[in-house]
Amino acid sequence: MNREPASGWTLLVRGFAALVFAFLLLPLLVLIPVSLTSGTLLVLPTPGYSLRWYEDVFHNPLWMNALRNSLIIAAITTSVSVVLGTAAAIGIWRMAPRVRGLALAVVSVPIVTPAVIAAVAMFIFHASLGLGGTMTSIVVAHITIAAPFVVIAVLASLDVFDKRLALAAASLGAPPLSAFRHVMLPILAPGILSGAIFAFLTSFDEIVLVLFLGSPSTRTLPLELFSGIREQMSPSVTVVANLLIVVATAAIIAVEVLRRRATAASTEKAAVPAH
Repeated sequence: MNREPASGWTLLVRGFAALVFAFLLLPLLVLIPVSLTSGTLLVLPTPGYSLRWYEDVFHNPLWMNALRNSLIIAAITTSVSVVLGTAAAIGIWRMAPRVRGLALAVVSVPIVTPAVIAAVAMFIFHASLGLGGTMTSIVVAHITIAAPFVVIAVLASLDVFDKRLALAAASLGAPPLSAFRHVMLPILAPGILSGAIFAFLTSFDEIVLVLFLGSPSTRTLPLELFSGIREQMSPSVTVVANLLIVVATAAIIAVEVLRRRATAASTEKAAVPAH
């Protein structure tokens, strides 16, 4: 089947989109050669190429400790956010349509609240509880801002879920937990995984809350990167920046793959004739 040639307007829109992507991505690509410099300054062109700064990062206890803290905080945040967010999404989904919008708006408040305002409020609240400067404080704060992303992602999957399947499972005597595991979970899995990825990225890349709630023993990778830019401007900061970009890119690709699989599954299900 031959495709019709693109019109002039279509080519113009595609060209404009390409320019926008180039404007957004080219500054990030500059980090690659700078991170491979053999010199000590962040300059282009580089005096030579070397892996010395990659070796410096992966053998530096400050960077490795920050990476370890970020991974631990992000892993705990993601696990708890998935459980709470999935339960909240199912609860909101079962509400009346008029109440559902209000409940979703309340759950989404941490997303739209400016980070500095949320950080100040959490700092005062956590300090009153004696949690200030602890990893627990950071984890709780990250769960607060990450769980809404899970709620939104799971609700998107619930929009295509047929409620009659859950009713059929209940009428056949399946306990609620068993019905959820065997009927709902396979359908909600793409949304749950997408929400988990967004929750992980939200925690892994977050810096404002850590600035207010952290301590010298709970420094995360973004905070260490911020400090490195302010204090020394070593090419090692570009290595860490590249690491964060790789993680974010991999996560976005994973979300897109999950979205396409969920769309394909929904299309196949809709194409099956009812008997």
